[in-house]
Amino acid sequence: MIIQLRDSIFVGANVADKKKKMGLVKRLFLFGLVGFLGLLGVAFGGLYFASSSALAEERELAVEGIEIPEDDDDAVAHGKYLVDHVMGCSHSDCHQPDMGGGATIDAFPLGLVYAPNLTSGEGSVTKNYKPEDWVRTVRHGLKPDGTRALIMPSEDYWSFPDSDIGAVVSYIKSLPGVNRESKKHSLGPIGMLIVASEPVFAWEKIDHKAERPQASRGPTEEWGKVMIGACTGCHGATLSGGKIPGGDPSWPESRNITPDEATGIGNWEYEDFKNALQKGQRPDGATLHDAMPWKAYAGMQEDDVEALWKYLRTVPPKTSGGR
Repeated sequence: MIIQLRDSIFVGANVADKKKKMGLVKRLFLFGLVGFLGLLGVAFGGLYFASSSALAEERELAVEGIEIPEDDDDAVAHGKYLVDHVMGCSHSDCHQPDMGGGATIDAFPLGLVYAPNLTSGEGSVTKNYKPEDWVRTVRHGLKPDGTRALIMPSEDYWSFPDSDIGAVVSYIKSLPGVNRESKKHSLGPIGMLIVASEPVFAWEKIDHKAERPQASRGPTEEWGKVMIGACTGCHGATLSGGKIPGGDPSWPESRNITPDEATGIGNWEYEDFKNALQKGQRPDGATLHDAMPWKAYAGMQEDDVEALWKYLRTVPPKTSGGR
């Protein structure tokens, strides 16, 4: 009887000890969970502050206005060509074909990045633009309020002459007004991280005091040096490709388009280049990712294609991935 009572006491003590241990484990788990959630909250708050601060930072740049042709059918037609087939402004993932704006990215955890309404309708951000405002925004990535434009590839357009910028604006101003709200960016955690840590603003990628290349449009190496600006944003200053700064994380690295024979286009012929640029087909039969806007370039004029090719044959060969 005494032995049974003693065993019962031991059993009861063991059960009590187990309950205490389980209670301790639960408390430790809860404390750990609260601490982890607290760290996440602090990290999110830090990302939010850093990305919001980056978007709100202001810069100053004095520029001269340009001539914007009025009621000039030739200028409007040329502007449409540039918008649709060279600069890609009306691409499906940018300002939309009607230039009324739309979401460039709208997916968690990246968030919403919105290309604004450029027409004269309700919701337009350019209705009161002066010529110099167009120059700052298009060529330098700087909005009239001094903040830097996000996902505006001004580094691609910086080299284009005043006449091209003026023609683009002339075309945009000729379009019917679209009544569509220009939404503000609303970044998710990954979008905040990208804005806070990567060079996503065109402003930082441009030498604003450099002399732009001077050439007349035609199938020449000199004009190709002007046109190549539309390629450097993705392929890099040396055109050797690599990770695209600020690009969608799902995008592949951009290709090497220098004359390097091992990793670039050194073994390509002109027709190979033309097919890749305008049909999205590499010589090996591979189809290019949609991050390469070949569907827009499909309408690029022959002289411009040839000018790009001639210029690319002159750049130093580089190993792939060096940008």
